[in-house]
Amino acid sequence: MAGKKRGLIERLMLGSEKSEGYARASLPSNRWELFWDIVKGRFWKLVLLNLLVLLFFIPLFLLIFYRSAAISSFGASMPFAQGFGVGYQAPLSLVGAEQQIVFNVNLITYLFLPIVLMIAALGVSGGAYVIRNMVWTEGIFVANDFWRGIKQNIKQMLLIALLYSIVFYLSVISVSVADFNLASGAGSAWLFVVSKVLSIVMIILFTFMTMHMITMSITYELKFRALIKNSFLFTIGLLPQNAFFLLLGFIPFLLLMLGGIFMPIGIIAIMLIGFSQVLLVWTDFCQWAYDKFINDKVPGAQKNRGIYEKVKESNSEALKQYRKQVALTRTSLNSRPIKPITDDELKVAELPTSFNRDDIVRLNESKQAIYDDYAKYVEEHKNDPEFLPTEEEKAAEKDKAERDKRIEKAKKELMKRNRRR
Repeated sequence: MAGKKRGLIERLMLGSEKSEGYARASLPSNRWELFWDIVKGRFWKLVLLNLLVLLFFIPLFLLIFYRSAAISSFGASMPFAQGFGVGYQAPLSLVGAEQQIVFNVNLITYLFLPIVLMIAALGVSGGAYVIRNMVWTEGIFVANDFWRGIKQNIKQMLLIALLYSIVFYLSVISVSVADFNLASGAGSAWLFVVSKVLSIVMIILFTFMTMHMITMSITYELKFRALIKNSFLFTIGLLPQNAFFLLLGFIPFLLLMLGGIFMPIGIIAIMLIGFSQVLLVWTDFCQWAYDKFINDKVPGAQKNRGIYEKVKESNSEALKQYRKQVALTRTSLNSRPIKPITDDELKVAELPTSFNRDDIVRLNESKQAIYDDYAKYVEEHKNDPEFLPTEEEKAAEKDKAERDKRIEKAKKELMKRNRRR
């Protein structure tokens, strides 16, 4: 019973990755497997992280709600929302009145966008930092790492939020102006259509850039100018992938926008894992892109963090690379076989709280079994190619023996001279 309790507490504190059923064969070998491994193994941590990020997005949600309520309020007070002849005089023209309302509300409401986005940026900085550590398969404490992420990345995130709010504001106002002029028939229609399309494209592309800036600022130490440049290159160079993975991450929010029966599903999904899903999908994708295009050029950067190549054949590239590295860095530690660490083989017996002589005997027997198993492994693999001395090592050993022989001869000659004196 005590063993079961200890196992339960261990799983709760350390997670399933420390349990006895966890094996190296189950480690993710690509980014898709890593994504599902995180979702399955750390789901409740993703939920907790999502709630923390959600708190910082409340002001943005309130602003969006206020904008929608303002448009509805102004629309209800307009003549086209009332019955003509019941105290309201029919206006001469209502052309463009709806677009005028939207333009006026956007012009005022979105002035507060920089403030609410900067507040949201605090949650994004903490959430993106925690997700990055998850993708790198590092140990995390959600609340502690969340605040550490805010502290480390707050400056860059506030600048990113401010820049995005300015671009978004100008683009939305441009779209509103184009809609009003198209509805009222003023000027050349094609010019306003082009203006509207360009503004929408600008919002989409800059959204991609902003997402890349968020992930890059968490992963690398870059100046803001370099951050903008690199994010632009990744936005243009990986445009289809950006669109696919961003849509994949925003599925809960898309369900909310569809309305109808999908709306409650979307609300529940957003409350549980919406923001965590966006950050996880995007960060996992970006780490793949950085491994492919950046990490080889950055000194000290590690590739494929969080994923493991599965070695299945003796002539695999991973094993060849391992043998090559062993040959280049031979020391007293790797000049003889060392058995790899495994998960499900021999283990040292644990002593209970109250133990007797039989428990000590089992402990000693388990240790001896490990020693014997290691000696057997060394005997079986001592003639493997990676552990045999190379020709260079043989020549160096021969030179060392001859040098020691000359030194010993010189010492004897010196001793003879001293005796003669």
